Amino acid sequence: MTGAASAGSAGSTPLIVRPVKSARIATVIAAAVLIAFVIIAIVLPHSSDGVTFTTADQFGIGGTGLLVVIGILMFRRPRLRADASGVDSRGFMGTYRHVEWDLVNAVEFPPKVRFARLVLPGDELIPLYAVQRGDRERSVSAMQRLRELHSDWLSGSIRVDPSNPTTGGGEQPPPQKPDLAPGA
Repeated sequence: MTGAASAGSAGSTPLIVRPVKSARIATVIAAAVLIAFVIIAIVLPHSSDGVTFTTADQFGIGGTGLLVVIGILMFRRPRLRADASGVDSRGFMGTYRHVEWDLVNAVEFPPKVRFARLVLPGDELIPLYAVQRGDRERSVSAMQRLRELHSDWLSGSIRVDPSNPTTGGGEQPPPQKPDLAPGA
């Protein structure tokens, strides 16, 4: 979590979270894999296995290594941004999702689950891949801030200005909930 995300009131400063531990591990592993594939591509034509390797084979091995490295670096992609307008989340494959606070029933991080999640109506779960158990204190602060934003939304202390959805804290009355009484 960045320093700007932890300061200020709930409606004024957006919460921005990125995975730290898994991103560092992915970077180290990607570097090791890239080095290994480059060494293999260089040493390959000089082996005495009785097989002739060409420059095309070397480029093929290097290209394969590059694809593996790109796959490993996907663990650096998750992002989370939450503010008065809702939660923006990006997953490993770059899938982006915006969820407005009025759709969020709960923000939870159950034991033995690796990622935090949003609970939507119908028990739909949206995993928040940027908030990971391995990040420990960063995840705890991110969850506290997310729950604070959600609580502020529920209490009506933050609302989105309809003319500018990127700002929160407008002085608007909370939206009226439909009457769901049976027989109405």
